[in-house]
Amino acid sequence: MRADVRGGQITALTKEPRPVGTTLPIAVELACGLTGRKPTQKTYVIADDFWTGVIDLDERSIYGLEGEELEQMLRFETESLSDLDPVNSRLGFVELATVPPDTRRFWGAAVPSEILSGVAQAVRVRGGKLEMLANPIGMSSPDRSGVPWVEFTSELAGAFAAPAESGGLPRAYVTQRSATSDRWYDALGTLFGGELPPVGWQSSPEDRPPRYTGSLESLSDEPILERWLQGVVTRVSNPAGFPHITAPQPPTSDRTFVAVGATTALLVAIVCGVLAWTMKSRVAEMNAEIERLEEPAAQKKRLSKVVADLTTELEDLRGRAEEAESKRANLRVLVDQGDRFAVLLLSLAEQSGDYLVVDAVTPEATGLVLSGRAIRSDAVTQMVQRLETDVAPVGWGVRPPSVSGSNQTTGGGPWTFEIELVDRIPAMDSGQETSSSLASLRTAPSATNDRRGTN
Repeated sequence: MRADVRGGQITALTKEPRPVGTTLPIAVELACGLTGRKPTQKTYVIADDFWTGVIDLDERSIYGLEGEELEQMLRFETESLSDLDPVNSRLGFVELATVPPDTRRFWGAAVPSEILSGVAQAVRVRGGKLEMLANPIGMSSPDRSGVPWVEFTSELAGAFAAPAESGGLPRAYVTQRSATSDRWYDALGTLFGGELPPVGWQSSPEDRPPRYTGSLESLSDEPILERWLQGVVTRVSNPAGFPHITAPQPPTSDRTFVAVGATTALLVAIVCGVLAWTMKSRVAEMNAEIERLEEPAAQKKRLSKVVADLTTELEDLRGRAEEAESKRANLRVLVDQGDRFAVLLLSLAEQSGDYLVVDAVTPEATGLVLSGRAIRSDAVTQMVQRLETDVAPVGWGVRPPSVSGSNQTTGGGPWTFEIELVDRIPAMDSGQETSSSLASLRTAPSATNDRRGTN
């Protein structure tokens, strides 16, 4: 049977009965020739002509082994099961979930080296290239992802389960079937690690185990066979969950070495000739370019000096401009707020009354402090509200007053108070705020003991 695949989907399926007695390499060549097209450079051969099974090993016996060393150990361990010479055979394997308490379980497939080479040669003769060789049992899971399944062929029975979590190990067990005893069936469920799954495949309608009560689909039905093959296509696209044997690398012949050497020498000679001609032409072009550039070299040098002088002068002018802008900003602040004390005194004079007396105007680091006395407590609040409006344009902010009563009257008065005026620099015309202090304004003569009455 030959299935052609494009984009992960089966595009053509051709099959015919296999001649009795044909070896696997001959059967592969016949399958490749079922259509007029050559097989691809990624040809997968799925056949049941070789051994596959599960091996349990004591964890201590293979501690520290991996890669080729572990494969060699498994070949010797499976010699009695597969009847293959471990020296002249190839083995592919995957590790399964461990068996408590200290047993490691592997699922392997072994084939004689000459059979593997023959299969690769059969594919190569037809114009393709062998990618891998694998046994069909356990290759195609049911459509429902993550659901364990069973498979029954004429000679083998297997139970399989993909890992439940990412990075976990699959579970599987494969055993030989027997026509005279059903002990293999009992062992299958036990060694699989639980009850046999209720879904799976069977190679023909007649090979169903009498004691199995699950739902099996027969591969003798054409639509089911195509679904099974589509599952195989999906599995081989990520060949990490089943044992497979990679194709051998064909040895390179002396004739090939001679041909490659001669071709390489010819290519090197051609490349060297092209490089020599290219370098000669390039040198001639560079000499002409040097001669052309020598004439304006002196002019370029003079212009470079002029540019450097202009750059220095520009930096000097930029520094002077920044200094002048700073002085202009400071002068603008002084001019705009030179009459701030007159504004303050005018505001106090306009609030003259019989309920409040300003005893002192004291300069502080951040502005001024107005202190005085009041007969009515609301007079202080009214004065603060009026001051906030009058002194804001000249750069002062009014903080909440500090008021304390002497409890000499029934209402708790009279009261003493302090009002703090804080310097705030108004924005310039450019939209930026200057951070320079109003030191000159803060050091103006204080109007102490200037009594004004407000209500």
